[in-house]
Order: sequence, then C-alpha cells, then structure tokens
Amino acid sequence: MLALPLKYREIIILYYYEELHTVEIATLLQQPESTIRTRLRRARDKLRPVLSSEWEDLYEE
Repeated sequence: MLALPLKYREIIILYYYEELHTVEIATLLQQPESTIRTRLRRARDKLRPVLSSEWEDLYEE
C-alpha cells in the first residue's frame, strides 16, 4: 500500500481503516464526492494485482 501515490493512499486509509463514508471523506478533503469515489476505485485497481499475487504466494506454500 505504501507504493500508492498519496492521493490514493489517503483515501484507502480513510475508507477502510478509519471507516469513513465517501461523503465524509469528500467533506474532510474538500473534494467532490465523485472525485473520492474515482480515487477509491483507482486505488483498488492499483492494489488488486499486488494483493492477488500475495494471496497466490500464500496458497502455494
């Protein structure tokens, strides 16, 4: 996750770790909610290959 650019990393942290909704994150960061949803989707897309390869490594052991 640390490899993600800050604008994606902060959304992931606020959404998953702080359990904020996209509306709350948008207010906090003073960004439109659509921007927050787009960044969240892009962050997930960037993390998917990394996480899936880690899961595959766990199953191979």
